[in-house]
Amino acid sequence: MLNKKILLTIIITLSSITLLFSQSEAGKNGYAILNLYNSARMTSLGINSMPRFSNDASSALTNPSILDSSLNKNISVTYTDLFAGAFQGALAYTRTFQKYGNFGFGLQWINYGKFTQTEENGDEVGSFSVNDYMLTVSWGRQIEKNIFIGATMKPIFSQYESYTAFALAFDLAATYVSNSKLWQASFVVKNIGRQIDAFSNERDTLPFDIQLGVSKQFKHAPVILYVVATDLQKWNIRENDDLNPRDKTNIDGTVDKEKTFSAFLDKGFRHLHFAADITPSKYFYLSLGYSWRQHQEMKVDDAFSLAGLSYGFGINYKKYTLNYARNEYHRYGSPNYITIGYKF
Repeated sequence: MLNKKILLTIIITLSSITLLFSQSEAGKNGYAILNLYNSARMTSLGINSMPRFSNDASSALTNPSILDSSLNKNISVTYTDLFAGAFQGALAYTRTFQKYGNFGFGLQWINYGKFTQTEENGDEVGSFSVNDYMLTVSWGRQIEKNIFIGATMKPIFSQYESYTAFALAFDLAATYVSNSKLWQASFVVKNIGRQIDAFSNERDTLPFDIQLGVSKQFKHAPVILYVVATDLQKWNIRENDDLNPRDKTNIDGTVDKEKTFSAFLDKGFRHLHFAADITPSKYFYLSLGYSWRQHQEMKVDDAFSLAGLSYGFGINYKKYTLNYARNEYHRYGSPNYITIGYKF
């Protein structure tokens, strides 16, 4: 039988090797469904990989190494109203098999609404729909006292009118838990894969992402803090916008260059996501998250904006959970997430 430490080393090595062939570039990838939150729990924190064990089945699918037996026979259903008539739905179910480990199964889909179908001359001939579907099959297992590993397979199918496309993505993950369980950390490599069947001759790339998340629970306070670093495979993930250059040209033709230190801080903080859980009782929690990157990309110049802020709450009662969250994308509209969970 393969030594457990060797197995963990192989997984981390394979994750690092993906750096050599990843050509994903922020803002230029297909399959946006891979970047969307799959539950209100994740949305309220503003992160898409949970770096801590939780009682939420859908959260576990974002980081397969936190799948454990405490989630056996948990199910969750999520609904999200997106923008302009589009909506998202998600299902998640987790199950433990003693001999094989812990498994998670999910289905996530986006309906972009109805569109009018016309001829070249503008005559209406009907309507059509646009949909993305993603299946999730996750596996997780403890291999040492403090170390857990996991993997996820995600087939993605797109149907735009009569055109279809297919892609296959994989996630690899490892989680470390301190002896006190107050500190937990996860290393996750997301969306390793490629588009197999494209709409045209040009294939889309997947939003490849290497993440490192750390969480700290306070021993004498009902608070958990999270810091998650994303897109570690690339330092500069800032958008390029010719209409809003960072170097400003004055009326007299002189150029005010962006300050080097300001640019360094901006690039660094775009990788970091901060969040906190406050749990005053076992029946209720509040969550808050903040993304500097989202704020910078979605803010409106010369206007107050909450872009980048996320928040929500959850209610636990016996075997039921109800979670609500809102993520502030833009001052003129933000989606609401509702997740209902049940433990059989």
